[in-house]
Amino acid sequence: MQEKGRIHIGIIGMGNMGKLYYEQLSRMEGCQVVSIWSQTEEKVNRLAAEYGVQGFTDYIAMLDAGNLDAVIVATPHYQHTTVTIEALRRNIHVLVEKPVAAHVKDAERMIAVYEEQRRHKPDLVFAAIYQQRTAPEWQYIRQVVQEGKLGRLMRFAWFNTNWFRPQAYFNVGNWRGTWKGEGGGVLLNQCAHNLDMMWWLFGLPQSITATAAFGKYHHIEVEDEVHAMLEYPGGLMGSFVASTSECPGTDRLEIVGEYGKLVYEHKKVTLYQNAESALGYIQHSKRAFGTVRHDVAEIEWDGSAGPGHERIVADFLQAIADRQEPLVPAAEGLHSLMIINGMVLSSIRESKVRLPLDSDEYERELQRLIKHSTYRKPEASQDQVMVDVRESFR
Repeated sequence: MQEKGRIHIGIIGMGNMGKLYYEQLSRMEGCQVVSIWSQTEEKVNRLAAEYGVQGFTDYIAMLDAGNLDAVIVATPHYQHTTVTIEALRRNIHVLVEKPVAAHVKDAERMIAVYEEQRRHKPDLVFAAIYQQRTAPEWQYIRQVVQEGKLGRLMRFAWFNTNWFRPQAYFNVGNWRGTWKGEGGGVLLNQCAHNLDMMWWLFGLPQSITATAAFGKYHHIEVEDEVHAMLEYPGGLMGSFVASTSECPGTDRLEIVGEYGKLVYEHKKVTLYQNAESALGYIQHSKRAFGTVRHDVAEIEWDGSAGPGHERIVADFLQAIADRQEPLVPAAEGLHSLMIINGMVLSSIRESKVRLPLDSDEYERELQRLIKHSTYRKPEASQDQVMVDVRESFR
């Protein structure tokens, strides 16, 4: 266990992200990876020998070994819940990959266990990897919104189609692209960070109306294209488009308020600042074709800060050492998950869904999809697939 300030860590899940976290932790001071878990014995034995750590195919045995202060959970989505709950019950700090869980009900189960354990161990840390919050451009955009520089918000539109994935991506793991293994598609996997940003900027919508295509361009059974409309208290309207099928794709956010507009695309923010309120001008102007004068400012980032995973991991370690709240408490992952589940449910039901979501209702719907699934994975030679997770952060 923790001694002389050194935090002993286990990594549960040694896929692309698990191996990335090992590399990052090996460069950090004050911590040491002591064990890893993978469900594949050959893989865990090979990596354990390479890293010089203990290897497990039984995560319960790993958690019970008595030498862990913290774990990073980087497994397929459904396992986030079971693994995290077992770790928290042993008072082991947890940093969980996005999404926090496959659906809201599982996230609520995790949070309930965490809150119960904190009654006995108040300094227990449960954090989530939503690294976009560390990016300077997103911090600036949030500041613009929170400080009211755009005034009353009227609408936003987000095209989020820069997540192109060939069929080979889904063929690599048996869990990907399925309701039983992944629990969702482009929303739950690729857009989890973007939808975390949506909640971070605008809060929880009061209703969602969405249309999704399931396996439209890929041989999968989950969504690979989504169009959604979101309604917020106070009149804000939002639109969101996501796809893993467009190349070249688009990542463009446009936020419109009475005092102007903010556009974010290609690591650049363009801020249009009105001289007066457009809504006020509508009411008092005597000019039938008049417009509001505005100034334009541009701010650009070079992307040198990187994707931010390492900063989230470092913050997690700091939160443990200093007995403080992490940058992204895992409970906050519940909000974006509710938006994701709401979009899927709206599409399946072909109707508007109101939030907060009935988590029991969505869990029943998901179990129905799993039960009646007739999907079969295509046969493919995985040893011919080239996998480099860093390509996802370009």
